[in-house]
Amino acid sequence: MDFFDAIKGRKSIRRFKQAEVPDDVIRKILDAGRLAPSANNTQTWSFLVIRDRVVLKKMAEAVREMVDRMVPYAESEKQAQRLTAYKSNYYVFFENAPVVIAVFMEPYDASSDRLLARMGYSAEEIRRLRSLPGLQSVSAAIENMLLACHALGYGSCWMTGPLVAQEAFEKLLGYGKEKYIAALLPVGAPDEDPPARSRKPLEEIVRLIG
Repeated sequence: MDFFDAIKGRKSIRRFKQAEVPDDVIRKILDAGRLAPSANNTQTWSFLVIRDRVVLKKMAEAVREMVDRMVPYAESEKQAQRLTAYKSNYYVFFENAPVVIAVFMEPYDASSDRLLARMGYSAEEIRRLRSLPGLQSVSAAIENMLLACHALGYGSCWMTGPLVAQEAFEKLLGYGKEKYIAALLPVGAPDEDPPARSRKPLEEIVRLIG
């Protein structure tokens, strides 16, 4: 598939056929993530491939339980209704995918951040100045993997909503505070063909100097 066709044709897929995803396909997707650029080439990512249906169901149930805990704190009735709707599908459809890739992020220890702190900048100011280079690095790996999925004829979706249950995931998947999941990527043969989402025109988002 042409590179630009892959970019233009990729969509977020939330419904999957139950056919297994071959190991060699998963490996190509993971390798695409591995080859992404990263700040100082630190490569602060790792990947967990989850095929176990029981584990996926437990993860989805943990998400539903966390959303139930969040609803009483909703800022409005509309937000409460939206959260309740999310727990029925939008946050948990990964449980029906043939395979889910959990993309982990390790802390990015940047000397520039430490220097700015010594200069008196607050954590909030440093985030504004530095724009989270560690997270940007992992995001590059995630985008590579999404494009690889599409180029190989499979679908996926960049999921962060389920991460409200990160504390439960730590216990279910056996990891600690030394890293955390940045995104879940369900992968499978698409069982839907949603319309392309609109994008802002270049003229609206580009400014030239010189």
